[in-house]
This record gives sequence, structure tokens and C-alpha cells, in this order.
Amino acid sequence: MTESIFIALIVLGVIVVCFVISYIDNMWRIYKIKRRLEYNYGRWREVDYSDAVLSVIGEYTAAKDSMIDDITWNDLDMDALFMSIDHTWSFAGEDYLYYLLHVPKVMPEEWEEQEEMITYYQEHEKERIEMQMEFARIGKNHASSVYSYIMDCIRFNTKVPPVHYFSFVFFIFSVVITVISPSEGLGLLILAMVVNVLLYFYKRKELEGSMQALQYFKKLMEGAKSLTKKKLICNPKYHSRVEKDYRHLKKLMGASAYLGPANWDSPSIAEMFLDYIRLVTHIDCIFFYHCMSRLGRNIDIVENMFTTMGFLESMLAVGSLREALPVWCRPEFTDEKMLRIIDAYHPGLKEPVPNSVSVKDGILITGSNASGKSTFLKTIAMNVILAQSLHTCPAKAYCGKWFHVFSSMALKDSLYKGESYYIAEIRALKRVMEPVEEEAVICFVDEVLRGTNTVERIAASTQVLKEFQKKGILCFAATHDIELTYLLEEQYDNYHFQEQVADGEIIFDYLIYDGRATSRNAIQLLEILGYEPEIINGAKAMVEQFLSTGKWN
Repeated sequence: MTESIFIALIVLGVIVVCFVISYIDNMWRIYKIKRRLEYNYGRWREVDYSDAVLSVIGEYTAAKDSMIDDITWNDLDMDALFMSIDHTWSFAGEDYLYYLLHVPKVMPEEWEEQEEMITYYQEHEKERIEMQMEFARIGKNHASSVYSYIMDCIRFNTKVPPVHYFSFVFFIFSVVITVISPSEGLGLLILAMVVNVLLYFYKRKELEGSMQALQYFKKLMEGAKSLTKKKLICNPKYHSRVEKDYRHLKKLMGASAYLGPANWDSPSIAEMFLDYIRLVTHIDCIFFYHCMSRLGRNIDIVENMFTTMGFLESMLAVGSLREALPVWCRPEFTDEKMLRIIDAYHPGLKEPVPNSVSVKDGILITGSNASGKSTFLKTIAMNVILAQSLHTCPAKAYCGKWFHVFSSMALKDSLYKGESYYIAEIRALKRVMEPVEEEAVICFVDEVLRGTNTVERIAASTQVLKEFQKKGILCFAATHDIELTYLLEEQYDNYHFQEQVADGEIIFDYLIYDGRATSRNAIQLLEILGYEPEIINGAKAMVEQFLSTGKWN
């Protein structure tokens, strides 16, 4: 008896030590996450997600109606911008922030309450960190889209396969027999465990992605419960919405407790023990189907839970973005078709040069190679998108109409399989005209129709840009064809970038000026890079003759 008590005390001591170690480990992880939250807030992130990860993040957006198409998104390198401002800690917040950048059309009345939330969490650090901690507990899953898996699975057959019930009953039966008659039941218990484990691994593969998605959704619900219980949501409307959705779905929580953690990178000792129970009973597989059945009956509420929780965290990310920007402003919107921006800059550049512009009828931008035309177009386009999606502009002031944003700037032949650059380009320009009747459009075109010969390029560009103006499209177009500035001077305002040559170097100030460009630097660049004098002099002579006679010799 004494020996039995001694062994029991040892076992109890080991269990206590294990739980203490697990508790300390958990506290240490929470401390490290909190330190990361405090350090990263208001800083420009330096991450580089693979295309596969970005594809997973984008699946929520792909299921919705997007205003920013792939051409514009790629032209502006919006993936790089997203990664730099992605101060989210949960899959829901990350997915929704990505979605917001694709749908820059939040209504002004909605932004009033959203502005209150952004400002509140900027000013209340304690509450913001607590809220971020709850989202960090939810976590991210870059292996697969939680949203897509959940939405797909709840439409499938949620009936539990008989094999899982068989495994559960077989194990319980063998345990009962072992208790009644250990000598006869032990062999049956071992057989039940071996069979159940083999069946578990065989059938679990079919559910791997779906079950992990459900585990993450369980964590999302736990996060929603914590946010409302701790009263961390400062806006009463959103607090009530989250609380209501959680109440509708809380029955899911009882069954989902059997599923285990969503992330096994560092499971607790208790979870590792429970995992062995799942192996021999299949209880997680059984309750997976029950959970999916409940979700299927509440699909609208499931959607609301994703959207609301994602939105709340994305507002925290907007606050972090504002802290990271050296200069920013809240945009003003008007019903007049115009755009006025003061000291706009590209947020992704280390030493950006601010520029200002006020446009009502569209502009043509000329200038030498590398003078800043393309960067200017991207800067303005990015300001428009950020103004309409995150209500935050990297500029001193912004005022404009709500626009549908298009671009044609960095096309590749591969964008359209089997088609040339020129075909891809004219298709890209054609798409700009299609939605004009429904809403105001702003477009950004770099080197209009560069994929064809000079004569036809000038003729076609003139007519296309005139058509843009007729349809009310506010167009920013950069070109090397100075002829366009004369052919379109009644429809478009002329602006240019310029340079200076000093000590054998071309120096750019990257500032935009009124009027058309009067300088060229292509031949100067050849000279600076050491081309033979014969080439330089011959090229200069040909240019002079063409400018005086209008003919090439």
C-alpha cells in the first residue's frame, strides 16, 4: 500500500511539474508576442510573402466583387504595399485588409464611425495592445485559406461516416471488457487501439485542411468572445454585432473543443495527451462533421463573423500605417470630377520627392527617361486607392471624386496567352472605357501604345485619349511623343519632368512642372556611358536634320 501511494505521488508530481512547465512556457510566449506588438506598431514591415502565400490570403477577396483588377494591382505593385502595411495578427484581419485594398469604395458615412475607431486605438495604447493580443491568439494560416475551406465544407455532406462511430464504440467496448476481465480484455484493447489508429490516419488525411480551418474558426470565435467580454470594441454597433453573432454560433464551441489546436508548432503537454485520445477514439472526426452541420445552418452568420472580425483588426492596421507614415492626411471627397493632391509621395520609397497636382480634364506628362514620370503616376494612383480604401493618404492634402481606378503601365506579353505586347496593351486600354456609364473613372497610362510603330502610335494614341476625355475619364498619361502635347492641347493639360547636365552627369530633381518637356537625354546617356563619338555625333546630326526638315536622312 505504501509503495502504491509513493508511486501515485510520483505520478502526481510529474503531472504537476508538466503543467507548471506548460504554464510558464505559455506565459513566456505571451510576453514575447506582446513585445513584438509594441515594437512593430507604427513601423514599415519588411516581409516577403511568396506567390503561394499571397494566393491564400487573396482567396477571401477572390470570392467577392473586386474593383481593382489584376492589371492595375500588378502595375502598382500593390502586393509590396500590402506586405509593408500588414500589421495584422489573425487570418481574418489579414484577409480583410487585402480585400479593402482591392475594393476602394467605402462610403463616406461609414468612414465617420471607422475614423472614430482608428483614432481611438491610436490614442489608447493599452486597449489596442489587449485587442491585438486577442487577434494574435487567433493566429494566421498561410498553408490554406480558412475562409475558402469553411465555406466549401459547410456546403458538403456533413453526415458522419460510419467508420468513425465504429472506431469510437470499438474502443469504449474494449475498455469496458478490460476493466471487467483484464486478462481477456487487454488483447482486445490493444487490437482496438491499433485498428483505430490506422483508420484514423487513413481517414484523417481527407479532412486535414478542412479540420485545421475549423480549428482556426474556433479560435476566431474564442477571440470574438474575449473581445466582447473584455469590452475592447470601442464602437457599440460593432460590439453588439460581434456579440450577437457569437451567441448564434456558441453551440459550435462545445463540439469544437474536441478538435484540438489549429497550430501544432508548440502544443501544450495537455494537448499532446489529448491527441492520443483522439487517435484511438476518432472523437475529433465525429465532432468535425457535427460542427460543419451547425455552420451550414448559420452560413450568413459565419460570413458576418469573418467580415466583422477582419474589419476590426484591419482598422488597427490602418492606425499602424498612419503612425508609420512621415506625413499623411484624411481625404476629402467631392461630387465634382476632379483631383487635387498636395505634396503626394510614394510610401514605398526611402527618400520620396513630394509633388502636387490639380486636375479636372486629364494631363499629359512628358520628360526624359528616368525623370520620374512612372513614379509620379504610381504615386497618384496609390494615393487614390489608399484614400478610398483606408481613408489615409501619403500626402499633405487630398480632395477628389470617388473613382474606379484603372492603369496600363507595366504590361507583359504573358498577361494574355499567345498575344503580343501591343494586343495586351490595346485590350488593357479598352477595358478602361467599359464601366464609364456606371461611375467616374480615373486611369493612369505609362507610354501610350508603346508596342507599335511611331506614326500609328501617335495617330491611335490621339484618338484613344480623345475618347477618354469624351467619356469623362480623368486620365493621367505619360508619353515620349511630344507630338501628342500639341495634338491634344485642347483636351489635356501639359506637365513635364526635367533634368540638368552637370560634370558629365544627368541630375534629376523629380519635380513636376507646368508645360511640355523641351529637353531630351537619350543621346546624352549614350555619351555619358562612353559610346564612340562617331555614334554620338551621327545621332545628334540626324536629330537636328529631322527637327529642321521633318524628314529622316
